[in-house]
Amino acid sequence: MPRLVIIAAICLAAVQAQASVLWRGDFESNDLTQWTGLEGLLSRLTVVSSPVRQGRYALRTELRSGDLASNGNRNELVSTMSITEGMEEYYAWSTMFDSSYPSAAAWQVFTQWHHSGCCGSPPIEFDVNGETVSLTSSARSPAVTLWSTPLVRGVWHDFVFHVIWSSNPDLGLVELWYDGTKVLAAKAWPTLYSGQTNYLKQGLYRDSSIQQTGVLYHDGMTVGTTLADVAPQLVPGPSPDAGTPDAGTPDAGTSDAGSTPSKDLGTGFQGGGCATAGPVSALVMAAFALMRPRRRRS
Repeated sequence: MPRLVIIAAICLAAVQAQASVLWRGDFESNDLTQWTGLEGLLSRLTVVSSPVRQGRYALRTELRSGDLASNGNRNELVSTMSITEGMEEYYAWSTMFDSSYPSAAAWQVFTQWHHSGCCGSPPIEFDVNGETVSLTSSARSPAVTLWSTPLVRGVWHDFVFHVIWSSNPDLGLVELWYDGTKVLAAKAWPTLYSGQTNYLKQGLYRDSSIQQTGVLYHDGMTVGTTLADVAPQLVPGPSPDAGTPDAGTPDAGTSDAGSTPSKDLGTGFQGGGCATAGPVSALVMAAFALMRPRRRRS
């Protein structure tokens, strides 16, 4: 077997061993059974084969004025897996707002991590207001917009959300990639309410004053423990000059303050691919040792 093929196989096996996808709600079952349940009308939450972002199926969510459930205007799917203090997770999914999606100057939540308590806004949510999409947190009062971008209809948008769940503002963390670009650097932030847990909901939930019908699509929801689990394309590859100091830069090794995460993540693949330190490097070195031509004894 060619040497490069052997090395690639070892790398792939090592990376797969480290990966840990916790759950998928990507509708590839061609139904809603990946999710625990729903709040709203089943007829408004339909699995479709077009449009899709990945695989063969996606979810079409429709919400009309008067679609009431759990004391609100909503049609949402629910995953009741309990999210507790200290958990670290990566979420990846795609959402497309239909070209007919209304412009309404009122809150509209399309993905949320709801608290176990009965009332009030969730500690973390993705929402729309008017012509703006945002990541909002009510874990501090008043609620804070952590990131926002203009609403663009008719195209798929990719979200990758890294979060450490904690009610402690020094231990919780949020980080976000949008359409393949990091838009929110790792930021220390409370992500749970004290003494409570969270669970995931996706669909559409909005202010009951909105009269127009809203249609959007969700696809590909995946939850993992590393960025490589849910969005391997975002894991940076090894630098061509990794390990070689830049003699022309006096302060080499000092990060740009504008791009430095506010805390050390300590998780995930440090360099991506087989440059990752630890078991992967050890396996690669072993492979080279085994395949190196041996000197013939005289």
